[in-house]
Amino acid sequence: MTEALATTPEKTAGERAWGELGRLLHRRLILIYLTASLAATGTGALFFLFGLDFSAYQKQLVLGLLAPLASLPQMIADILVIGRHVAPIRAFFAALPGPSATSLAAPALARALNLPLYTAARVLFLHAPVLAMGLTVACLLANARLGLGLAPWQFALVYATVVVFASGHAIYEYLAVKSAVKPVLPHIRAHVDEAVRDAVPKVLPLKMRSQLLFVFAFVACVPLAALGYTVLLKLDRLLAKAQMFDFGWIEDPLEVWVLLLVIGGSSLALFLATMLSRDIASSAGDLVEAMRRVERGEVSAELVVASTDEFAEAYRGFNRMTHGLVERERLRDAFGRYVAPELAEQVMKHGVSMGGSLVRATVIFADIRGFTSLSEAMSPVEVVSLLNRYFAAVSPPIRAEGGFINKFGGDSLLAVFGAPVPASDHAERAARAALGVRAALARFNEREVAEGRAAVRIGIGLHTGEMVAGSVGSPDRMEYTVIGDVVNVAARIEGLTKELGTDILLSEAAHERVKDIVTARPMPPVTVRGKAEPIVVYAVVDPA
Repeated sequence: MTEALATTPEKTAGERAWGELGRLLHRRLILIYLTASLAATGTGALFFLFGLDFSAYQKQLVLGLLAPLASLPQMIADILVIGRHVAPIRAFFAALPGPSATSLAAPALARALNLPLYTAARVLFLHAPVLAMGLTVACLLANARLGLGLAPWQFALVYATVVVFASGHAIYEYLAVKSAVKPVLPHIRAHVDEAVRDAVPKVLPLKMRSQLLFVFAFVACVPLAALGYTVLLKLDRLLAKAQMFDFGWIEDPLEVWVLLLVIGGSSLALFLATMLSRDIASSAGDLVEAMRRVERGEVSAELVVASTDEFAEAYRGFNRMTHGLVERERLRDAFGRYVAPELAEQVMKHGVSMGGSLVRATVIFADIRGFTSLSEAMSPVEVVSLLNRYFAAVSPPIRAEGGFINKFGGDSLLAVFGAPVPASDHAERAARAALGVRAALARFNEREVAEGRAAVRIGIGLHTGEMVAGSVGSPDRMEYTVIGDVVNVAARIEGLTKELGTDILLSEAAHERVKDIVTARPMPPVTVRGKAEPIVVYAVVDPA
C-alpha cells in the first residue's frame, strides 16, 4: 500500500490551480443560490407578516417552525442539482492540462452556456414545487396536531406568495449565474475544436425577446394579479369580521373592477413589453444578420443608424469596421495583382520576413522570340497591350498547375513549381504547365491573326534542381525570388529553342522526372554559357 501511494504522481501547482477554478465556480453557484434564497425568504416573510390575513399564532408557527422544516428538503435538493449541473465543467477543469481535457471541453462549454437556463428551470420547477409541497405537508400536519387552523383560502395565499417570490428568485439566479460563468468560458473555449466552437451541440437557445418578456411578466403581471387576489380576500375577511354577510352589492362590483384592472393592466404591460422586446430583438437581429453577411464575404454591409440608444453606437462601430474591411479588401486585391496569389497568401498568414532557404524545385523560363523587331513596328501603347494579352493567355495554365509566377521581365516569364508552396511533383506540374502554355499560345495566335495582328512565337526552358528561395532586398523594399544555377540554366535552355528549332526544351534532370507523362526526343549535346561541359536537352513533342 505504501509503495502504491509512493508511486502515485502528485498534482502540480498548475493542475491544482485548474481544478480550483472548477471548485470556485461551484462554490460561487451555491453562494448565489443561498443569497437568492435568503432574499426571497426574507421578503416573503415580511409579506407574510404584514400583508396577509393570518393570526399571530399562525404567523409564529409557520415562520418559526413550519417554513424552516419545509425549506430543508428543498435546500438539499437544490444543492444536489447544482452539483450535477456544474459536474461537466468541474470534470473539464480537473482534467487540465492533460489530453483528456480536449474530449471534455465541448460538453463543458455546452453546460456552461446552458447553466443560466438550467438554473432558472431548477428554481421554477424544482425549488418552488418542493417548497410548496413541503409547506403543504407541514401545514396539514400542524392543522391536525398543533391546532394551526389554516383555511383553504390561506393555503391559496401561501401558494401565491411562493409563486411570486420564486419567479423573482429565478430571474435573479439566471442573471447572477450568467455573470458568474463568463470568466470560465474563455478557458473552456480555448480547448474546443475551432470548427464547432460557435456551434456546440446541445446548447439550448434562449432569445433576448423571451428573456425580456419573462422579466416584464414577472415585474408587471404577477404582482398585479397577486395584488388583486389578496385585496379581494382581505375585503372578504373584513366584511366577514364585520358580520356583513349580505355584501354581494359591495363585493361584486369591486371584483369586476379588480378583474378589469388586473386584466387591463397585465394586457397593457405585456403589449408594451412585447413592443419594447421586439424593438430590442430586432436591433440585435439586424446586427447579427449584418455580421453574417460580412462572414459570407459581403464586406460592404452597412447598418442604418435609426436610434439614439446603445445600439446606435454599436451600429456606428459596425459601419466603421466594414469601411475598414472594404479598404483592406481593396488593398488585398491590389496586393494580389502586383504579387503572386501564393506569395500574398503566405504573407497574409505568416507576415513578412527576410532570408531564404534551399529548396528543390522546377523552373520554367519563357521568352517571346524576335520581340525587339516585333516591338519596333508598334507604338509603346501597342507593345504594352500585346504583352498584357499574351501574359493573360499563358498565365492561367501555369497557375492551374500550382506554379508561382516569380516575375515578368519585359517579354519573358519566370515561373517556379515547388516554392513558395512545396510540391513533391513539381517537375510533373511544370511539364503539364508548359504543354498548357503551348496550347494557350495556339489559341492566342488564332485570335491575333483573326484580328489582323502578327502571331507570336515563344521558347520555353525547364530545369529541375536545388535553388535558394526567399525574400531579398532592403527592409523597406523586398522581393520574393529564386536564385541559383538552376534559374540561369533554365534561361540558357530557353535560348537554345530557336537554335534547335523547337518551342519546349527540358534539361536532363527535368526529363528524368517527367519522361512518363511527356514525349521528348534527345537533342545533340550543346554548350551553354556558364557550363564547362556540354549539356543534354530534350525537345518536348506532345503528351505521352
